[in-house]
Amino acid sequence: MSNSNDFPKDSGSLVSDFSLSTARGKHYSSRPTRSNGLLLIVLFRSGCETCHYSAPFLQRFHTLYAETSGERFQIWGVSQDDEEESADFTAEHGLTFPILLDEQLQVSEDYGVVSVPDLYLLDSSKNIVGAVVGGFSRDGFNALAQQIAGYLGVPYQPVVRDEDKARLLKPG
Repeated sequence: MSNSNDFPKDSGSLVSDFSLSTARGKHYSSRPTRSNGLLLIVLFRSGCETCHYSAPFLQRFHTLYAETSGERFQIWGVSQDDEEESADFTAEHGLTFPILLDEQLQVSEDYGVVSVPDLYLLDSSKNIVGAVVGGFSRDGFNALAQQIAGYLGVPYQPVVRDEDKARLLKPG
């Protein structure tokens, strides 16, 4: 288990709650959302090749689990870019989950981001319950999907499938 001063944060680290907005001005706050279910936050930047590689699998988290959960599970992208770059990334990958702007990098700083993407699974507890830090991990992404499926009480479906022929790891 990580100490709250260890960076980047990982499973077991203390959650750093935040409030951010989308490019359209819709406001999101992590504390009330995670108090009502699971929240997967994905810190990324549009200039990151590994973030582009990961995007289709992130969308699968949304499609397979969030869309049918009645908001018991949500995924939010937390972009380190400005509004235009974030919109371009979202459109390029057809992302349909909320993309929040961390232009001042406060959330990235609070989570001690060293490289991206960083995925953090949050629930109502004070500690991060799952994480994939610093890049793409086939096993890590699927382990998060197993946690989410278990929480929701639905059959597990991998977000990275054999037919994807995805790498096991791709550092950010």
